[in-house]
Amino acid sequence: MPIRDSNDAVDGSTQKPMDVLRMSPDPAIRTEFDPEVRLYPTIGYSIAEGSLWRVQIQGRISRNGPTTFGKRLMLRGLIRALNVSTEVAEGDLFRNRVRGFIDAPVSGTRIQVELAGQHYVLRRKSKASGLFNCRLDIPAKQLQHFRTYGPPREANTSANQDCLQKWDIGFGQISSAVFLAERRGISVVTDIDDTIKLTEVNSRRRMLHRTFAEPFEAIDGMATAYQRWADQGALFHYVSSSPWQIFDSINQFLVDEKFPAGSMHLKWFRLRDEIFKRWQISRRKSKGGVIRNLIKRLPGRTFLLVGDSGERDPEIYAKLASKFPSQVSRICIRQIDANPLDGERLNKIYRRYGMTVPIQVFANAVQLGDLVLP
Repeated sequence: MPIRDSNDAVDGSTQKPMDVLRMSPDPAIRTEFDPEVRLYPTIGYSIAEGSLWRVQIQGRISRNGPTTFGKRLMLRGLIRALNVSTEVAEGDLFRNRVRGFIDAPVSGTRIQVELAGQHYVLRRKSKASGLFNCRLDIPAKQLQHFRTYGPPREANTSANQDCLQKWDIGFGQISSAVFLAERRGISVVTDIDDTIKLTEVNSRRRMLHRTFAEPFEAIDGMATAYQRWADQGALFHYVSSSPWQIFDSINQFLVDEKFPAGSMHLKWFRLRDEIFKRWQISRRKSKGGVIRNLIKRLPGRTFLLVGDSGERDPEIYAKLASKFPSQVSRICIRQIDANPLDGERLNKIYRRYGMTVPIQVFANAVQLGDLVLP
């Protein structure tokens, strides 16, 4: 297959060999310390009057390696903060949750991905965190056989297969879905913590314990409600302040609990900064910006925003609704007793933002009802 970079130029003549992590390295010469690539579920959207799909590739490059002295100290500090037993600290669950914080990031590297049968070398290099993102503009004809998400009567629902972004490590392919969002349709933006997964973010100690030391617990009925909305044509976007470092665990939770698949938008944390002081403060930043970018990239779609009252979801969503009144049609807030959305708080929101979008406060997922189609 031809190898192309992100602007479709032929690749390979001007780049240093170590700049690009290419697909299908020889399994015979691989070691356990070789770089690993993770690809995160993402979106594609139509541009150029429908002649192109713009795909947002996102992922991370890291490698296993000896744990540094600083990271050993960090782990000891986390274990002390959690106050867990040696059995828990040495168990698979804890190891899996902290793995993303322990793995060494690989920076300054571009990767080669496969999309719809073509190979592309991403233009942007990985950051100091190992995270990378890049846009690929793909001819619409190349993706015409993949599923798209639009109005129920117009979306390409006859195609059961989502478009996949792939990276071949020699032992088998790493792949993740690209959800192709038609110009029109319904997008559900949902928070994760305390909206669909019990996290107890209002208690720093309980939040850390549930994040690192306990099996994830789903909020009753939310998966059923979301699956009903997905059956009615909604595309889901999971926008959360949860760390990218626990993406694997969150993704497995969504699969196990039968939540609809969707694009993922998490946040990067430096654990040494967050364990003791700043975790909750840092959680509150950037969610509004991520959702705003989604709405602007998908200007013809209708958005339904789902969150909880525990932090600032009602205020963030109301601000977005006031800026995009023709796109945000509904706000749903799960009531959290520790910080409820009471009448005083609700009235303050309406007065401040002057929006006309209804805010539905619910205690049980059954109250969400059906998706209201435009």
